[in-house]
Amino acid sequence: MQLEFLSKLYHNLQSQKEKISLSNGSLLINWKKPMFIVLFVIALFLTACSTPNIPTQPAVEVTCPELVCPEQPRYEDLWSSSAHADSSAEAFTHWDQDDPPEIPVECAKCHSRPGFIDFLGVDESFTQRVDQPADVGTTITCYTCHNEASIDMTSAIFPSGVRVRDLDSEAVCIQCHQGRTSTSIVEAAIRGVNPTGQDTSIQEISFVDSHSPSGATPFGSVVHVGYEYSQNNYAGQFYRGDEFFSCLRCHNQHSLELKDETCSECHTIAGNDIKNIRVDTTDYDGDGDVNEGIASEIDTLKAALLAAIQSYGENTVHTPIGYDAVNYPYFFIDVNSNGIIEPEEAIRENWYDAWSPRLLRAAYNYNYISHDPGAYAHNSDYILQLLYDSIDDIGGDVSLFSRPQ
Repeated sequence: MQLEFLSKLYHNLQSQKEKISLSNGSLLINWKKPMFIVLFVIALFLTACSTPNIPTQPAVEVTCPELVCPEQPRYEDLWSSSAHADSSAEAFTHWDQDDPPEIPVECAKCHSRPGFIDFLGVDESFTQRVDQPADVGTTITCYTCHNEASIDMTSAIFPSGVRVRDLDSEAVCIQCHQGRTSTSIVEAAIRGVNPTGQDTSIQEISFVDSHSPSGATPFGSVVHVGYEYSQNNYAGQFYRGDEFFSCLRCHNQHSLELKDETCSECHTIAGNDIKNIRVDTTDYDGDGDVNEGIASEIDTLKAALLAAIQSYGENTVHTPIGYDAVNYPYFFIDVNSNGIIEPEEAIRENWYDAWSPRLLRAAYNYNYISHDPGAYAHNSDYILQLLYDSIDDIGGDVSLFSRPQ
């Protein structure tokens, strides 16, 4: 009962800036605040008076999953099998062999526990920025997402500078799954080298990587994380009926697994594969099949975009280009012009370096969509628009395709 009361007390004291936090699974109380001491004593007195003759129990440390997450299976167990807890993953070990072994400021926010705590200002630093590199050796733990700063978070600022407000618990997820770039950042990279034409290859242009953009896709043109061609319109926030689905409606925030049952509320899923879902009969990819899932329509346009990019590289800037979704920066010189990036080609010395402004825009969109595996569900209209416009701009054939309006 004391813990329940203190939990309520914590929320009531937010306006007075009294500090209670869950750190490493234990309840920490700032005993130096007079107001807190008075209220805490009253709480103990009322609890004692209302609960007579109960034997004293030994002190037991209450851990985070039992205090905050009482359901079974324990949230801690779900988290421990997720990618956020994988201490051997590249996302958390990439900098282990650096000298010194530390995570840079620009990466620490999302690739370490202390970096995100720094970003939130829980360590009494400035909020909305990381002030120093982070030590290697941590993952995304319970406290990273459940702390005194994140509990009241209701907005997110995207790389475009747009702030989206009135978010629910997904506000924490979006801080890291929002991508790192936008239409304006791609254009700034192009303007920075002062190109003489849209099809001029300039070695000073570097590839622009969107990086983990899946939390941005549902907001479409509201946040501009895809490259949006200035002459065209783009779909905004993606609603299903009258409802905007938050991240946590479809994803388990601890195990990261999909909640297929959410889809089943409205859809009959052919073959029990959510990629088979579609909601209209427009034949976007022109193959005559209006029963295939929207994911298949997207895959066809995506393949057409890669083919157009490769044709452009071969025939316009005269440097064959290929794609590898695993190895950064994903686009490499296709040395043998076989359309496939082989292991010996996916190396730093072979990074693609013949970017023209037109090629960079189309390649950016291809990579963005490739790194949002749920794009078909997050905002299919926005994704199809980006693909269609990229194919069209780089000289591909869109005569069979249809563009969502």
